[in-house]
Amino acid sequence: MAGLVHSIQPLRWTASPDDIIVRVEKIELAVGEGLRRDFYYRPESVSDKRVIQQIFQNQDYALGYFSLTARLMKLGEAESRRGRELLIIDAGANIGAAALYFSFRFSGSKVIAIEPEKKNCELLRMNCAGLNIAVVEAALGCEAGKSFLSDPGLSDWGFRTGDTGEYEVEVVTVDQLFETLDKEKAAPFICKIDIEGGEAELFRRNYSWLGRFPLVIIELHDWLLPGEGNSRNFLKAALEFDFDFVYRGENLFCFNNALLRKYA
Repeated sequence: MAGLVHSIQPLRWTASPDDIIVRVEKIELAVGEGLRRDFYYRPESVSDKRVIQQIFQNQDYALGYFSLTARLMKLGEAESRRGRELLIIDAGANIGAAALYFSFRFSGSKVIAIEPEKKNCELLRMNCAGLNIAVVEAALGCEAGKSFLSDPGLSDWGFRTGDTGEYEVEVVTVDQLFETLDKEKAAPFICKIDIEGGEAELFRRNYSWLGRFPLVIIELHDWLLPGEGNSRNFLKAALEFDFDFVYRGENLFCFNNALLRKYA
């Protein structure tokens, strides 16, 4: 696919001006041939450093390990030739590492980054500034409305939504996100979901949109919430479609055969 960046690697760490609510530092990334971009993080945050390591160093979302990636790329190229913009949804965007990674991996794509936690959103907006990334400060659910954000003590990447919590947050649906786009020009491409157990609610109902994405990447959280059957709703929903399921690391990569088969 034209514009695919071959590596995104951290080069050096430097301090940034102390002029926002939380103290931040920045890492400089190589995002293309001769291109550099700053990425901001909180030095006191264990999770910020780990997400940088996972996404930019370990490349947890790299697709070169899967045989069906070739079909996915052909689909993306075909959509681009039709003048359509590849749509990538990042649910649980945290401070923007995955959103930025996908934005540079698939140049010309449109990324919607969804994150409910206020301080994470501050850095998310900083890290996505100037790119074709729309930041939505909300949680993703099966029905629009309100929820509450809680901190179970898992650092800045472990916030959860539910019936009680520290403060109220908006809940949006994938169908609502689609309504903000030009349906003739937007081509669903990748949906990445890492919402700390919120997948149980997200896939409780209204999940027909799942079949529109050639690739869904999700972290399931049965390990985090033992005995609750947290992944059951996702698994039931996904089995209504023709997916191949491949694990790499902590993520489940779901390739939609119904959309990819014609590109064999």
